[in-house]
Amino acid sequence: MFPNILSITNLSESEQLSWDMAKQIIQSQSNLAIIGISVLVGIAVLLMAGSWIWNFGLNKRKLKKAIESLKSEIATKEEENFIKLTKRLEDRVEKIKQEIEKSITERMILFDAEKARLFAFANGQVKGWENAVGWWATAIKGYAKAGEEKLLRVTVDALNMDLGKCEKLEDDKKKQIKNCLFSIPEFLQKEKKQIEGKLNKLPREITKKSETT
Repeated sequence: MFPNILSITNLSESEQLSWDMAKQIIQSQSNLAIIGISVLVGIAVLLMAGSWIWNFGLNKRKLKKAIESLKSEIATKEEENFIKLTKRLEDRVEKIKQEIEKSITERMILFDAEKARLFAFANGQVKGWENAVGWWATAIKGYAKAGEEKLLRVTVDALNMDLGKCEKLEDDKKKQIKNCLFSIPEFLQKEKKQIEGKLNKLPREITKKSETT
């Protein structure tokens, strides 16, 4: 009877031992699983962090490149705009310069015409008709260039009138008057023909008979 009790006792101790070993195995496997999972999670985190860092660096380089490209494009456009603006300013300055020069030229032409008209009037006052018609011819050309139609009409009429008072006319004065006829416009063609007729009838010099009388 005692041997049976002993065998039962031994069996219980053996079973207890096996259960403890199983528990240790289970615990060790659980620990290994936890460690494995932790390692996997850590690897995953590292991969995600590495990927994020890589993408961040890549995007940063792309952003930097895009910024540099934008800066270069802006600089190029600013340079082009500056060149265009400079060209516009140069063109504007040149245009203003031409306008000023044109205005000065027109004023000088008008001034010369006015001066010639005054000299013609002064010679007419002392009955120096031969000199007066030469100054009227100069005034006609000046007023025609300046586009002064009213003054041109007055001057043509004055030339026509004073030419009829001339008894003689030197060839150079005749040539001067003929040249001014090209400046007489269409609306004064009647006066132009009258001037041409009077000019053709005038001798170059007064005859001796006329001088003595």
